[in-house]
Amino acid sequence: MATINEVQLLLQNLLKKTITQVEMGKALGTGRSNINFRLKGKSKIKIEEIKKLEEYFNVNLIRFLDPYEAYNNSYSFDEETSDDCVSLPVRGDVNASMGYGVTIYEENQTGVYHISKKLANDLNINRNSSEIIFASGDSMYPTIQGGDSLLIDRSKKEVYDGKIYCVRIDGQVYAKRLQKIPPSTIVVISDNPKYKSFEINLSTELDYDFEIIGEIKWWGRIAR
Repeated sequence: MATINEVQLLLQNLLKKTITQVEMGKALGTGRSNINFRLKGKSKIKIEEIKKLEEYFNVNLIRFLDPYEAYNNSYSFDEETSDDCVSLPVRGDVNASMGYGVTIYEENQTGVYHISKKLANDLNINRNSSEIIFASGDSMYPTIQGGDSLLIDRSKKEVYDGKIYCVRIDGQVYAKRLQKIPPSTIVVISDNPKYKSFEINLSTELDYDFEIIGEIKWWGRIAR
């Protein structure tokens, strides 16, 4: 089960604003002091409280906290289901820019996604090196849209033509389609035609930082 701290951070990332203890208290029908106490203790949040937060802030939280359960229309966080699920860390403070926004890739975990083992096997992901971040911008539109959840397998860095990867260029994190031109050139491609493709020659000494963080194996969004 998620902690109240994780849910507060998730709310802030989804709504793109600071969520105060006063607001959390109003949503949950309690006072700020109680929220402060719970935040300090990193107490677990109840399903009924998640529903209250969803109603108050008009946002779908359960899908980000547990998309597998949400998919099955269930609000259960029972530990008994863990044998059938894979837990993936959520880097809620990380956005993969699809435009020009600068975001440094941090290692801070702000939540957990639980997906079925069958889905993990179907996606062929390494469970120990996969995680969730979020997309921003429009350069991969219509394939990926801003706000979409991105599942990245950081063990898969080999470039296969046409697949989408999470890359870092000069401290910026991007979701981009890559193409390899032997022996050592990578073409960085945006699905949105208003953004031009460009090449990176890995055989030369680069004047900037470049890294393939991992392959994006799945992405999804809340219905708009």
